[in-house]
Amino acid sequence: MNLISVVASLSILVEATAGSGGAGSTAAGRDPATAPLPVLLARLDELHQRRDDRAAFAEEQRLADAAVTRAPGDYGALWRAARLYFWISDDPGLPHEQRSRLGKTGWDLAERAIAANPNDVAGYYWAAVCMGSYALGLGVIRALSQGLEGRFRDRMGRATALNDGYEAGGVETAWGRFFQKLPWPKRDRRAAEDHLRRALAINPSALRARVYLANLYLDEGRAAEAKPLLDQVVAAPGDRYDPPEERRAKALAAGMVPQVAAQLR
Repeated sequence: MNLISVVASLSILVEATAGSGGAGSTAAGRDPATAPLPVLLARLDELHQRRDDRAAFAEEQRLADAAVTRAPGDYGALWRAARLYFWISDDPGLPHEQRSRLGKTGWDLAERAIAANPNDVAGYYWAAVCMGSYALGLGVIRALSQGLEGRFRDRMGRATALNDGYEAGGVETAWGRFFQKLPWPKRDRRAAEDHLRRALAINPSALRARVYLANLYLDEGRAAEAKPLLDQVVAAPGDRYDPPEERRAKALAAGMVPQVAAQLR
């Protein structure tokens, strides 16, 4: 899409939302799901920045599903829908089985995105992280028996090659978690730490990388090193690169604080 088309699409979006009576309506009452596809995708990106707000999330899910229904082969619609399903599947408050089902939905969408455009990072990244959510319900050993390790390495390897800074350090953070969670003897805590440190080099404000690094240190009995990382996350302003993700990481950190205190006694 050229610059003129982008400007025109964004102009339509502004006209559609300005003066409307609700977050999802246009000035003429038109449903955003019926707007031109570039406008709909721009709306999804805007809603994604508020996805931990219940109303914004509900609209994003409705519009993401509508976009895929309208344009089942469109790369932008597919990876954005996969991104949303990863967010849902990543909710630590859901049962593992439900997170696994949602992860599989996102994974399938991301694979369709890869088929639509095999030369961009988004499809590969969201396929890999959704795959991780899917593995939750299976258990690590069963997931490995289904070949998920090789599939994850392939998808994340392609993402790394295309753009290792994608999602504000998310690629390296995902690698770190992968090496941390592999069962012995495949587990590689040194590699996990290296990848998480790379994530922090890419995005010094990254909170999830700090949470995972603190978790790694706790697993190794290094609570004194985990504590300052969690303190940094809890004290972070939470609006530096992705506010909903930052708030989720802060909640994860708060839940780990008692573990650190217990280990330091």
